[in-house]
Amino acid sequence: MQALMRKRNPAILILAALLLAAGPVFAKDIQAAGKDEIKMGKEAAVEIEKEQKLITDPQVVERVERIGQAIAAIANAEVVPASYGSSEIYKFEYKFKVIDDKTVNAFSLPGGTIYVDKGLLDYVESDHELAGVLAHEVAHSAHHHMTYLLREQSKLDGQIALVLLAGMLTRMDSRDLGHILIGAQLLRIAKTSGYGQKAENDADVSAVTYIAKAGYNPVGSLTFMERLAHDYAARPALDLGIMQTHPIPTDRCKTVTAQIKSLGLPINRRAVTKSVKAIIEESEVDGRKIVQVKLGTDVLFEAAAIESVVTAQQRAEAVATRVNQLLDSDPVVREITLGSDGRTVLARGEAIVVVTPQDAILIGKPPSEVAAQAASILRRTVWAEMVTRLY
Repeated sequence: MQALMRKRNPAILILAALLLAAGPVFAKDIQAAGKDEIKMGKEAAVEIEKEQKLITDPQVVERVERIGQAIAAIANAEVVPASYGSSEIYKFEYKFKVIDDKTVNAFSLPGGTIYVDKGLLDYVESDHELAGVLAHEVAHSAHHHMTYLLREQSKLDGQIALVLLAGMLTRMDSRDLGHILIGAQLLRIAKTSGYGQKAENDADVSAVTYIAKAGYNPVGSLTFMERLAHDYAARPALDLGIMQTHPIPTDRCKTVTAQIKSLGLPINRRAVTKSVKAIIEESEVDGRKIVQVKLGTDVLFEAAAIESVVTAQQRAEAVATRVNQLLDSDPVVREITLGSDGRTVLARGEAIVVVTPQDAILIGKPPSEVAAQAASILRRTVWAEMVTRLY
């Protein structure tokens, strides 16, 4: 038997394997497919949980379950059009589990079991961002992406087998057959990668709708993608496992942005992240009340009262409001300028900070110096956020 095997053309053995791979027949009816997906997912879950330690901390598990089930309820009740897979609903019993791993990663199994690594929970900056990740994974299950990916994979393997069979029937040289095999494998990789990108795109778009209908802010999906891509680019050695299965090119961020806008929703990154925003801090020094507007650790502006006109608190609140409105509108550095009077910080021609003689006396610096410092701090903040959005 071994001698016969040695004489046999290796391409025939490969062909046999490919023909076997082409064997599965996937149900066209979603209800039947859904049952198959549940079975497939349960079998995979058993293997995963043999290898991975799950977190059982009630607070951690409750957070993921609460957000995940809110999204799952939408997926099981409302049809969201699928650009890949099928939008026909099969009411999966969604399960959300947390793996004790520091990697920033999440993945879904067919049939609605979704795993989130503890590292991802530490990485997200709000429930809205976590909702974005979970909604993406729910979309993979709800739109039956795995079934469709396997179906396409099966078709391709069958096509490759036919090409090889044709080559052998024409007594093609074994080296030429080897070249065909390599080319066919490259074709399969390229094709299945394309199908994967279609599935990812559909999950991105569908997640926005799921998040919004579940009562969370879909901007969390966008900010998570932007920060993940930025951090990976800045620190390639960082253990961001999700980058391996969820590539984050700039066009994906653009797709999510467009989908959010199509729903008529504002894009306010400060509402879903720990992004720098203008806040007011009050303190007392030598019996004197001080009201400051801060951006991160920087004091952007210290407000003085204008007697009988406006209080320091009111002026600080007005400046903080204008600064946050500006930052929410995706400004660029060149839009931050100083007015011709030298004491006004402008953005897109609108006054953001106006330094009065009272402010200058309070701070102990010329108005032009106070304004220049405020403009510099604002530019640095805008630049940092521009860099994050580049990826």
